Amino acid sequence: MTSMRFVITAVLGLVLLTFSAAIAVEKGDTEVIVIKARRIHTLNGAPIDGGTVVIRNGRIEAVGRDLAVPEGARVIARPDGVVTPGLIDACCTIDPEIPEEATGWPFEGGQPSLWRWLGEYAAHDHSDPDHVCTPECGGRPVSSADMPLASATLPTFTWTEQSSEVTPHRLVIDSVNLFSNDFARLLKGGVTTVYVSADSSEVIGGRGTILKTGGPLSERVVRRADAVKASLGGDPSDRGLRNFLPPYYGPPPSILTRRPTTRMGVEWVFRKAFYDAQRVQDGREIYGADMPPRQAIPVLLQVLAGEVPLRIQARLQLDIFTALRLTAEFNLKFTLEEATEAYRCLPQLKQAGVPVIFGPLYMTPKGFRSLTDEVSRPRLNSPKQLADAGIEFALTAQELRDEEGLVRQAMLAVQSGLTPEQALRAVTATPAALLGLSDQAGVVAPGAAADLVVWSSEPLDATSRPLVVLINGRVVLEEGN
Repeated sequence: MTSMRFVITAVLGLVLLTFSAAIAVEKGDTEVIVIKARRIHTLNGAPIDGGTVVIRNGRIEAVGRDLAVPEGARVIARPDGVVTPGLIDACCTIDPEIPEEATGWPFEGGQPSLWRWLGEYAAHDHSDPDHVCTPECGGRPVSSADMPLASATLPTFTWTEQSSEVTPHRLVIDSVNLFSNDFARLLKGGVTTVYVSADSSEVIGGRGTILKTGGPLSERVVRRADAVKASLGGDPSDRGLRNFLPPYYGPPPSILTRRPTTRMGVEWVFRKAFYDAQRVQDGREIYGADMPPRQAIPVLLQVLAGEVPLRIQARLQLDIFTALRLTAEFNLKFTLEEATEAYRCLPQLKQAGVPVIFGPLYMTPKGFRSLTDEVSRPRLNSPKQLADAGIEFALTAQELRDEEGLVRQAMLAVQSGLTPEQALRAVTATPAALLGLSDQAGVVAPGAAADLVVWSSEPLDATSRPLVVLINGRVVLEEGN
């Protein structure tokens, strides 16, 4: 009965939030907001001291000094504040959790996601005959429905579809809980836009999504389906323990019956998927144990044609070199993710024109990275080396928050050699460009979306914090409210 009350309460809460969002839309469409601050970092030119931003209908109407305040406008005056564009994390992991006390039993590894809670509920109730015991969940029974739906950052937990090593036809948006408290934590760190990526448990995974971290639900999804993510290195073998290789009709796969279990196997699955797509396009049959699902073929062909972007996660130098070789073989453009040892591949990355989404910065890895041998040679000055080499790059915090979140990543990069302007650009204008949002986010300029943060001081100061956050011209966070 208690669990049923919780479900009913959750549903009513969703209805009320949706109704509130509808009211916010109506109000936001007509409200004019004026922000006055000590300095405005436009990322579209020089900073403006004593600046003003005029916002109308969710967009920046004007930015400059001594601007007239429209009649009836709401004025947000922060004399000591500093304005920047909303921060953008171009490779984010979302944990759609719910409070632990709402579940009625404790979870290992912290608070659970809504989807994980539903899976645990089915397993504990034992009324669902379709439940399994998996290594990812510490050996305890969890509903099989939990595996493809849940998002989490536990060391061995994966939220990606587990039906195959090649699933570019699957969408990450289907696993994201837009009511997750994780979005509130991102907002508190000044992050207004995120690219939510598939995880690294498959050789060729699903398509990521671009989301706003706050505002009305009707405006949260910026792009429902974006880039396809591939992963090179050990993660597909180590994290994708339950991935099948169609056609496969036997018991759950193991280290003895599945592939890939080596880097050679990862490369084989990647190459065969794209060659099989080409065979289908040419009207030829495909065959073999490692065929991609038929549903994946159209998306693979779109990647080959350059119609769908490709991202490749690679940490070590040898895996980055493999990514460069494979993409050259298929004449593919790609964006490199994570790139722990990018500093060992600078000439090659520069020659190939590969942009990098670098991070997170760390000396001691946490979470799932702590279980791999691919992070033993990190360098805090890698962003500085990327900048010096003339390689386009953005910074990402991925699953890290609070004191290790995105703005702190930029601070660490400054401490290790980047200029404040370079670091700020790496979490605003550059990720916006890499996501194809240059005309919508990442800058404070007329016509751009009014995704803005008012900081208590310079954003990369150790004690600075967001005072006001706006998304599409609506105040979604304000200190004291």
